[in-house]
Amino acid sequence: MAVADDLFLRYMRAFQTSTEHVDGCAACQAYEPCQVGKPLHERFARLQDAYVQRRARQNRR
Repeated sequence: MAVADDLFLRYMRAFQTSTEHVDGCAACQAYEPCQVGKPLHERFARLQDAYVQRRARQNRR
């Protein structure tokens, strides 16, 4: 059994949290993040960037 990738799990949780928030927030649905949504979306973006960058480094090996 493979060991869980912590960065990937955090990235996916952040995606889920951000998506669930958008589902119930009219401001975020209109691409105007609210005070609650903005940090959720930013966390998701940071983790996504980190994950994509790490995968790119691994693929160059």
